[in-house]
Amino acid sequence: MTTIKRNNKMRADWTALVKALRQRTIVSHAEFVPLVRRYTNVSTAYALRRLQRDGILSKVEEGRRGVYLVSEKDAAAFTKDPIEAIQAVYGPDAPLAYGTALFLHGLSRYGRLSEHYVIGSEKQRAKTFGDSIVRFIKSPLPEEIGLVTQKYGKRSVRLTDLERTLIDCIHRPKYAQGWENVAHALHMAKPVSGSRIIEYVKLYGNPSLVARVGFILEHFAKTWRVADEELDSLREYLPRTRVGFDRSFRGKLHKRWNLIAPEDIFEGQS
Repeated sequence: MTTIKRNNKMRADWTALVKALRQRTIVSHAEFVPLVRRYTNVSTAYALRRLQRDGILSKVEEGRRGVYLVSEKDAAAFTKDPIEAIQAVYGPDAPLAYGTALFLHGLSRYGRLSEHYVIGSEKQRAKTFGDSIVRFIKSPLPEEIGLVTQKYGKRSVRLTDLERTLIDCIHRPKYAQGWENVAHALHMAKPVSGSRIIEYVKLYGNPSLVARVGFILEHFAKTWRVADEELDSLREYLPRTRVGFDRSFRGKLHKRWNLIAPEDIFEGQS
């Protein structure tokens, strides 16, 4: 091959690589390596240096497993879609939960979140992507329980199903933008499987949570078609002493659940 033909081929290969990159908003280092191998014969390190020098890529997440922003997409575009960043760094199967899952199920009161949640077998330090924070929560249940895959734009995301999402958010409202957002979701959610909620909450092994979930199921029993017999199956899992719905709430004792909760806890959330 002559020098001219070789140079032309190298330029064509490089153009193909840049074109492939510009189909994306961001690219992780793990995704970048096979792209370089596919389109060029240069080393990954050389390609990365050149692309950064030419302003085609810029690093936006520090550490061994970097994430790079593609030049034609501004930084605001990256921060508008932190879920894409999560998938780029932690893989497309990263299980999204709590407030993030609530948002993806279309049940959040908020159109944009500043915090996102990923569950795992071990808790990790929070990560910052632009102006969004990603928190890693150790799951009270086995990771594989209650996970589904659904479309998010042009991509697929893995997240907790509706029933597990509701239980997780009842358990930890602070990871779901607060109780008012959770109550809003409870009113909006449909269809909900009461049987599945009961199955999941038994697996949690948390008597206080069982009391809260039982109280909520009783409130929505007609809407969610939960039979009294199903509610009664929770009795052996209830706390032996009275528990409060939350430290911030005062109310009366609901004997069936051994739970202290205000009568108006669901009011004004529909």
